[in-house]
Amino acid sequence: MKKNSPLFIDIGQGLFIMIDLLKIPTWANLDRPKKAKKGTLGFNSQTNSLEYWSGSVWFAAAMNEG
Repeated sequence: MKKNSPLFIDIGQGLFIMIDLLKIPTWANLDRPKKAKKGTLGFNSQTNSLEYWSGSVWFAAAMNEG
């Protein structure tokens, strides 16, 4: 991924969302928010994945360079 390039997330059925140049919080496994609110999104630099807090578990989507 190029620095300062927009990020696109596949939301299914051929649709994508452009996140543009938003600042996404970054953490490692032990640094995840302790009291995350449902819907919290961040990047785990330890696992190289986007993570989403469902309210009970962290879901991860691995990022791979294209």
